[in-house]
Amino acid sequence: MRVLVVEDDIQLARQIASALTEAGHDPITVHDGERALDKTKEKPFDLVVLDIVLPGMDGFDVLRHLRSQHIASRVLMLTARGEVKDRVTGLQLGADDYLPKPFAMRELVARVNALGRRYPEEPVLNLCVGDLTLDLVNHHVHRGPRRIELSVRELMLLKVLMREPGRVFTRTELCERVWYDTKLVEVFIGRLRKKIGDPPLIQTVRYVGYTIGPEN
Repeated sequence: MRVLVVEDDIQLARQIASALTEAGHDPITVHDGERALDKTKEKPFDLVVLDIVLPGMDGFDVLRHLRSQHIASRVLMLTARGEVKDRVTGLQLGADDYLPKPFAMRELVARVNALGRRYPEEPVLNLCVGDLTLDLVNHHVHRGPRRIELSVRELMLLKVLMREPGRVFTRTELCERVWYDTKLVEVFIGRLRKKIGDPPLIQTVRYVGYTIGPEN
């Protein structure tokens, strides 16, 4: 699923994004309510993991806006508030589930997966960019007939790029999705380029980041 993680704790947001990516989801992180609403207008999300305590607009207000705009994304409320009245408020506003902090990451992933099963969609089984294919079931990668062996981190990075070919990802975005130091993004990109081979598919957009697709 495409998941929007709205959490002002940057480290926790990265940990959530990493866990969701490893579980096969496609997370994007933002750190305040206004940015969350902007993101939901750009492209639909299957699920929003929404913290209540946010700078500026809080999670309840974000949820009110989403439902008033008839945005049907599932919403998992995530907050340090554990009182019954807060859980009731969130559910009355249209949240689908509620998980108080602190929580085990495995439980969060399990709840996300459970929400996904409530609204099953036809799964995408293969990602393709040119003659490069990634089988999401067995994680096999091929360039034409040639099999490419990748490490777990390389596979996660390639999966993020291939889910949105043509989109330019900043180093920070890639770091948040794959969970390693931004200084290592260039190293992993280099490894992927070498393994994928020519003609090159991963392009550098100067001063911005990286994208995948045939050279123009």
